[in-house]
Amino acid sequence: MEQQRYPIGEQDFANIRNEGMVYIDKTALIDTLVKNGSYYFLSRPRRFGKSLLLSTLKYYFQGRRDLFEGLAIDRLETEWKQHPVLHLDMSKGKAISIDHLNSLLDGNLHYYENLYQITPKPDSSYGTRLSLLIQTAHASTGMPVVVLLDEYDAPVLENLDKPGQMEQVRDIMRDFYAPLKGEAERLRFVFITGITKFSQLSIFSELNNLNNISLLPQYEALCGITAEELATQMRPGVERLAEREGVTADEMLAMLKEQYDGYHFTRFMTADIYNPLSLVKALGNQLVEHYWFDSGTSSWLLRLLRGRDILVNELDGKEVDQDSFDRPTEQIEDSTAVLYQSGYLTIKDYDSETQTYTLGIPNREVREGLAKSFITHIAPRSQSREWMRKAYFAWRRGGSLEDFMAALRDVYAAVPYDIANDNERHYQAILYTLMASFGADVRVEDRTSDGRADAVLLMPKDIYLMELKHDSTAQEAMEQLRRKDYAVKYRHDGRPVHLLAINISRESRTIDDWLVE
Repeated sequence: MEQQRYPIGEQDFANIRNEGMVYIDKTALIDTLVKNGSYYFLSRPRRFGKSLLLSTLKYYFQGRRDLFEGLAIDRLETEWKQHPVLHLDMSKGKAISIDHLNSLLDGNLHYYENLYQITPKPDSSYGTRLSLLIQTAHASTGMPVVVLLDEYDAPVLENLDKPGQMEQVRDIMRDFYAPLKGEAERLRFVFITGITKFSQLSIFSELNNLNNISLLPQYEALCGITAEELATQMRPGVERLAEREGVTADEMLAMLKEQYDGYHFTRFMTADIYNPLSLVKALGNQLVEHYWFDSGTSSWLLRLLRGRDILVNELDGKEVDQDSFDRPTEQIEDSTAVLYQSGYLTIKDYDSETQTYTLGIPNREVREGLAKSFITHIAPRSQSREWMRKAYFAWRRGGSLEDFMAALRDVYAAVPYDIANDNERHYQAILYTLMASFGADVRVEDRTSDGRADAVLLMPKDIYLMELKHDSTAQEAMEQLRRKDYAVKYRHDGRPVHLLAINISRESRTIDDWLVE
């Protein structure tokens, strides 16, 4: 069986090609970009292939045809002109302070100033230094300059929850990027990547010729790996992993889809996009794990969500209009846009009549990762949580529902008084977040023809529809489950459908009664 080499941790196009690693050919799209415009912006989540894309563009504009042999662009490009390329990477350092930011910008500029033998004046601003670089590179080569700007918004996002410092950072970055407008006549191509849409941070207020391709269907697969690419170009790795796990190749494709697929970047949802970091690591390591989420969830994002009392169970099914993606980040009360652009939510549906997007968590990796990150925020660690995990898996294998409910009762009782919100929303959030962190297929506010079930738990052999009541009775919860007939949605599933009614006492702050049928 063919054994492929995967570029784990490798983002340099030349190294990938020279070492014979797997490269998913995106060069036909690059040819379209280069021939149809000069100024582009692309928003994609972190570690989603943006850096590899810019590296590929760098070698293309340097005229390195040898690296592209056998790829689509080798047949499409005939000139292979050599341009001076300024590849600026804002992700290399964490700009958590003004000093860190100064070091980051100085480092990016200093490399190219040495290359072109430039000695800037001591009091030169970063924008002035970048202008001089563009002018010198153009004059010394006689060719227009290419600027590739990776993770342009990283310094601002690291300070998103520090308004005073964020303003300082944004002013510095605005000055640094100003030459991209002022030196337009010396520039051949500009490509900017980031997480947040550039209009949100007001950094490029004067750069009005950027073509934002983030939501255009023809470029949806520019970063990431499609289902077709996985099933064809990465087939040998899938087959090896399937053999190791004792399943068929098709069964392994289904497992990888559930774990890493689900991203959509346009309203048309024409391509299912897999997280490339996780997929490459899973096939390279021959092990399915939570690679993307565990690679470093942004601390600023978790602080933002917790500060705004956003619960994981409320993220699925969010309905937003186009304007939600265009408001300044610091003014977005529910943080929908930044969650989408960061990769924690994706487009699930689009209503063309109302022009409304439905967003949701893309896959199992993100769902479990978010749940594990948030569970300590709403239900601090206790022995009851571990008991509940064991009781859940025992119940899943045919064991006792009574043991699971007893463990859930103890979990609720263990939540400290000072962080407990004594309402149905809080108890629903604890149930969902714990179950999701265990890897359970649990869904909240599940839509039916006559309302929404509080929670639905899909197990290998059974389905449980749950209704939670606060300061009421389990009998009332059960009557609602029957009256609304939530079960009708699942009657043709083939698995038995059970109704689970739970009441939580205001006095004891835990379960005082439950019924199942």
